[in-house]
Amino acid sequence: MTRAVLLGLFDGVHTGHMTALDALLRSGADERLVYTFSSDELDTKGVRKLLLTDSEKEEKLLAAGADRVIFASFAGVREMSAEEFVSSQLIERLHADVVVCGENFRFGKGAAAGAGELGAILSGHGKRLISVPLRIDGGEPVSTTRIRGLIESERLKEANRLLGYNYFLRGKVIHGASLGRRMGIRTINTTYDGCKLLPPDGVYSSDVEIAGRRYMGVTDIGVKPTVSQESARGVETHILGFEDSVYDSTACIIFNDFYRREKKFDSLTALIEQINADISKRKEEGAAFAGE
Repeated sequence: MTRAVLLGLFDGVHTGHMTALDALLRSGADERLVYTFSSDELDTKGVRKLLLTDSEKEEKLLAAGADRVIFASFAGVREMSAEEFVSSQLIERLHADVVVCGENFRFGKGAAAGAGELGAILSGHGKRLISVPLRIDGGEPVSTTRIRGLIESERLKEANRLLGYNYFLRGKVIHGASLGRRMGIRTINTTYDGCKLLPPDGVYSSDVEIAGRRYMGVTDIGVKPTVSQESARGVETHILGFEDSVYDSTACIIFNDFYRREKKFDSLTALIEQINADISKRKEEGAAFAGE
């Protein structure tokens, strides 16, 4: 039985990564593995927020056709030379016959080696390398850094196109201050994984997967400055046509587009009017989509 191993970080599992995954699937190997690293080790200082948790990354890689995902310890390999990495990880541990990587892949101590060196070392072991060209979109490579920048710049539609799916946050439905209920606009408050990138404060067109169904939503990210003195950011969503109590359930908030920035309104009445306008806009989007 032959085995192919795809190397990379794969944060986001975006359309660029899918090009490499396609090469893995076309490698001719009987078993196709993905070798990556745990986000816990790669984001220990919290400076760089991730697009996917490890479980979400594994879920997408398996759905794309990988047979297995290996989460290696970065601390265990970071001091290895290029030769040591290939010998200990790819040959002895994984018994790779074919290795797949992007043309910009770096490895070995200090990221000193690239795809060229990898191919040469593998050849010395009688193994084969498939080096995959970068996916170019709009004259630029598709990358996690580029997508992260688009999300942070409130350009959700562009980010979603490069991802190949809409950016999302999963979390548990928790009790809030019931401010929405008192305004006549019911909402759910959800937790989110702190390692993931939280989009900028503002109001978003969203979809919500909850209780086994998918609904249209309008999501607010921020501190709700008109009605709250809290400084902690939160994720609050109005789900259109949904009245059930779902505390402690898991909800997936899927971001379609950016509507507007969060701001402090002069009055509660003005805030309510704006929220209702946001909801009407989302309804119109849904009606337009249904009519396509």
